[in-house]
Amino acid sequence: MESSQHKIKGGEVKVVSEVSGGALYPHPPIMIAEVGGNNSLQIRKTIEAVEAATQFILNKNPSTIVIMTPHGPAFRDAVGINVAPFLKGNLAAFGCSEISVSFETNSLLVKNIIRQSERLGVSIIALNDDTALRYRFSLQLDHGAVIPLNYLHKAGFRGQIVHMVSGFLSYSEMYTCGKAVQTAICDTGQKVAVIASGDLSHRLLVGAPAGFSPEGKKFDEWIVERLKTMDVKSMFEISPESVEAAGECGLRPIFFLMGALDGLVAESQLLSYEGPFGVGYAVATFSVKGRQRKEGKI
Repeated sequence: MESSQHKIKGGEVKVVSEVSGGALYPHPPIMIAEVGGNNSLQIRKTIEAVEAATQFILNKNPSTIVIMTPHGPAFRDAVGINVAPFLKGNLAAFGCSEISVSFETNSLLVKNIIRQSERLGVSIIALNDDTALRYRFSLQLDHGAVIPLNYLHKAGFRGQIVHMVSGFLSYSEMYTCGKAVQTAICDTGQKVAVIASGDLSHRLLVGAPAGFSPEGKKFDEWIVERLKTMDVKSMFEISPESVEAAGECGLRPIFFLMGALDGLVAESQLLSYEGPFGVGYAVATFSVKGRQRKEGKI
């Protein structure tokens, strides 16, 4: 395990923010033993790291978890936020309907997130019965949310959630969306943890789900190093060609999480990284130590 403390913006430490912590979770269905069977044994390092990240989150005692996933109803020009009062989902699509979770939505926080996102110019769309009917999608939790939430529920989390979907906004807009969420959290005065759900390259090996690219390994190594140091400025410099070649799904949720930590003194800890099936799985936690007084650019 590697740990480092970094200031995203310059200034003095003030009080601890209501953002109680954050984490990056991968979401391969085989991370669930009932789905993966013996294949789960090959990612034991990832599973143990996810269990550790889950305990880290629970130790922060959040009343709500905001989770950003790339696999729900995705819009090209907007982030989606689920406004249904109760949310549930399962892994029936992976032959395991008995793995299911259900949570109450923190509707007050949802309203605040929508308001703050609009204030900062981030396009956000409410995922409700009307939009589900219009665009023909389900309001159930997608597997990118179900898998992390299943670990949290099994470990004892019984609070509320906010389910968000990254869509295809630019990285800067995803970062700004994270900032909007941080402000919304502070407005509620509640302790809230933020989780980014996403895998890294899907092209690490010959026979990988999205085919092989030599850029896959380079991309993952590059991202992992920046997760360790929380080097957000450098993240923004990644080329679109590298991202495309890597075939990832977690970069936008990662930018969102970094935005949710904007202006805070945060400590990052990479718990694990591996890719035995051709998909990169990184697990990291982000502990908030306090807020910084001075504002500045990244």
